[in-house]
Amino acid sequence: MSIRPKKILAGNSIFRPNTFSSIPRDPNTIWLDKNENLDEDHLRLMYKIYNDIQPLTISTYPDAGEAYSKLSSWLGVNPENLILTPGSDGAIRMVFDAFVEKGDSVVYTNPTFAMYSVYSKIFEANPTELNYSPHEEGPRLILEDIIKVLYKTKPKVFCLPNPDSPTGTILTSQELRQILSVCEETESLFLLDEAYHPFYEWSGIPWIKESKNIIIARTFSKAWGSAGIRVGYAVGHPEAISILHKIRPMYEVSTLATVFVSRLLDYVNDMEVSVSKIKKGKEFFKSSLLDLGFKTLDTEGNFLHVDFGVNANKIHETLEKKVLYRAKFDHPSLSGYSRFTVAPKPVMERVVSLIKNVV
Repeated sequence: MSIRPKKILAGNSIFRPNTFSSIPRDPNTIWLDKNENLDEDHLRLMYKIYNDIQPLTISTYPDAGEAYSKLSSWLGVNPENLILTPGSDGAIRMVFDAFVEKGDSVVYTNPTFAMYSVYSKIFEANPTELNYSPHEEGPRLILEDIIKVLYKTKPKVFCLPNPDSPTGTILTSQELRQILSVCEETESLFLLDEAYHPFYEWSGIPWIKESKNIIIARTFSKAWGSAGIRVGYAVGHPEAISILHKIRPMYEVSTLATVFVSRLLDYVNDMEVSVSKIKKGKEFFKSSLLDLGFKTLDTEGNFLHVDFGVNANKIHETLEKKVLYRAKFDHPSLSGYSRFTVAPKPVMERVVSLIKNVV
């Protein structure tokens, strides 16, 4: 007997990490590896919200109306502009599922969020990568090159996180508006990933009132500090979002996640305070690294890149089993750099102290 999966899934062209052999992170280390929110005050708020949820929530099916109402109010859009998803990753997958057919052109950056490449393979798209080039001030994408590729390939979907990850780079609102205009002209969908909002405050959401060619993916995992709940959402013109609703599962996310997010949206000010504390921690970390003679790259997310130069091996050895972070990158645009998630100043002071012990 045999099974017959899709041809693309039968071979080895799609690689995913082995989830069964994953090792839990040591609670005694400082977790600066996945761009999570490590603000202890905010974590206490998350714990309070979680403990206030009634046990009956576990036994009932989701009713998402209140969550949609609060989310639409905060964003200044209508509920018809929204769909809840399992993280921003869920929103991205829904876009691929709804818009991408075998052989369709898809354009995304490189390096970027890994799932753009994975979904392009799963849905048998014809991908084009826009490679960041190395530059003294960090990875670079040239607007003219992007536009040239969009006109040439006329993609079903153009995927762009803003800020991008792991580069931390952004395009200006004027550049993004030009890209959207090209997407409208080529009948392409512009998938704008705003996972790091409001660490980077600008948003393309106002454009969804005029254009059907843009869908924005967001998440509660970063600034909101709720990565474990796995809730995100897509924002777009009602006509575009209605297509995503046609392929949604019976329930978008779990009852626990729906109720948690609904309560969480009562604490917008607390989230903004947490973001401010993390930004101050980032400023402290950057200035401390510069004082030590290390080169850093500015980013618009809750992370920072640093080049430890000749001290790299000693610092990596010192931080091993004490701090979790991304030690190196394979892509030339980030060659020589390490990435640290940033946290409020007290956390970053501990990291700086460890680094100072080396230099």
